[in-house]
Amino acid sequence: MNMRKPVSIFLIIILHLTFVIGHLSLADEYLLAPNDQLEIRLIGQKDLDTKQAVAPDGMISLPLLGRVTAQGQTLGGFNNSLSTEFGKYIKNPQVVVYLTPRPTYVVQHDIKKNTWDVKEAKSVEEARALAGRNYTGQISNGDIVSADLCRFKA
Repeated sequence: MNMRKPVSIFLIIILHLTFVIGHLSLADEYLLAPNDQLEIRLIGQKDLDTKQAVAPDGMISLPLLGRVTAQGQTLGGFNNSLSTEFGKYIKNPQVVVYLTPRPTYVVQHDIKKNTWDVKEAKSVEEARALAGRNYTGQISNGDIVSADLCRFKA
């Protein structure tokens, strides 16, 4: 019997689970802040679905609930909070919150050419790449990072 196929399938499953678990932990660590784009859906309650950005004061406006604080909460915690609050009006609400994180901008200064360029990064990892290998500062979602780039001819 060929053992390669079962072992390969097992490794693929482990890799997939590692990816999923990693993203779940990210959802628990990420704190909501102004300019995060949220899409909130209540299964079976289409008229209550909404898509909006977290306001500068950290709030969003929801049908039935009015203004709700989103800033400073994890995605999972916010989802649970909304389920509890909607539960006061709807029996067993199934709330799903989708997040589009606020963008991170990297301001690149090319020292040699004395030019400036602003790049939007879709992730912290992309922002680190845009900032260059010499950038040692902390980067978080929503930051505006300034990086001096020294380009050398190889």
